[in-house]
Amino acid sequence: MGAITLFILMVVIGGVIGGVTNLIAIRMLFRPFQAIYIGRYRMPFTPGLIPKRRGELAEQLGKLVVGHLITVEGVRSKLFDETLLNDIRDWFTKKVKDLTSNQTTLEQWWKAQSGGKWSSEKTKSQFISIVAERLVITSKEYRDKPLESWLPGDLMEKGNEKIPHVADAILKKGKVYVQSKEGKDKIEEMVSRYFLTKGSFGGMVGRMVSNIPIASRIQQQLLRFLEDEKSKKFIEKELHKEWKQLRKKSLNELFPYINWEEKAGDVAGEMAKKVPILSEWERPMHEWAPRYEDQLILMIPTVLDTLSVIIERNLQRMLQNLKLDDIVKQQVNSFPLPRIEKMILSIAKKELKMIALLGALIGGCVGFFQGLLVIFFF
Repeated sequence: MGAITLFILMVVIGGVIGGVTNLIAIRMLFRPFQAIYIGRYRMPFTPGLIPKRRGELAEQLGKLVVGHLITVEGVRSKLFDETLLNDIRDWFTKKVKDLTSNQTTLEQWWKAQSGGKWSSEKTKSQFISIVAERLVITSKEYRDKPLESWLPGDLMEKGNEKIPHVADAILKKGKVYVQSKEGKDKIEEMVSRYFLTKGSFGGMVGRMVSNIPIASRIQQQLLRFLEDEKSKKFIEKELHKEWKQLRKKSLNELFPYINWEEKAGDVAGEMAKKVPILSEWERPMHEWAPRYEDQLILMIPTVLDTLSVIIERNLQRMLQNLKLDDIVKQQVNSFPLPRIEKMILSIAKKELKMIALLGALIGGCVGFFQGLLVIFFF
């Protein structure tokens, strides 16, 4: 074999060995995916570097994400960026306008959003059940206690303040009734009935005084009584006495035969009929929702600001509770190794080719110098 041929052959062999060695080294980062055993003896370099160290790699990636990539400061700067907040406000405003002009009912819209797992009847029944349960619990807590022990003090005071007004109203209503034709007829009827109840003698007396305007005189006396200041004071005194007694009574004493559980259900049902939206969501939204549009749009900045404050105060705890490092570890450990290999090779395809070519170049250089040594010294 000639010296030149030997020289070229050594350069080529060196280049091939260097390139193939680097290709094998690159493949050994991933392959084999599992350890290979001969009997009890595990073959060296199995599994590949990344499969072997995947647990450590996952743990380090988790620490990297939590410690340097997704930090409280970084998340805060993105969440509370004014541009983002303005975009969110604009998005909510648009959604509110779209919702209030929607041709469907709220039930149909909500079913579409929830994948059909929602119904108005179910929500109404839940609302009634919750309110009724709360009313029953509240009634059990207070219905055996005197009113003055649990009603607000200012309400008690207002009750006392209203008594003179109530007395005035009673006297005014009494005067109106006594002065009316119905009142006069009632007085005449009572006078006639009085004499009739006294037997034949009373009937005789009644016929004797039938031409005397007794009813008119009684009417005048009643009006004089109703206009007298002492009458007002008497009524006020009696009302104060009744109010004082009423305050010391419990609900069970005031309403001894009431079924609180049944009444709680009735009250909750009536509340469901009166609560906005609950009583309207079977109608198309464009018929009733526009009247809430302005209020909802005005509420958006306040709601977002409140949420921002809550999130900012609890952001660190929320990120800790998310346990992002555990999530990263689980995802890395569960990610298929062939896909990891394919992904990394596709990303670093050019660089890995260059590594293989560099190995071939270095091997060729080694063969070149070996060839020179052989030619000149052997």
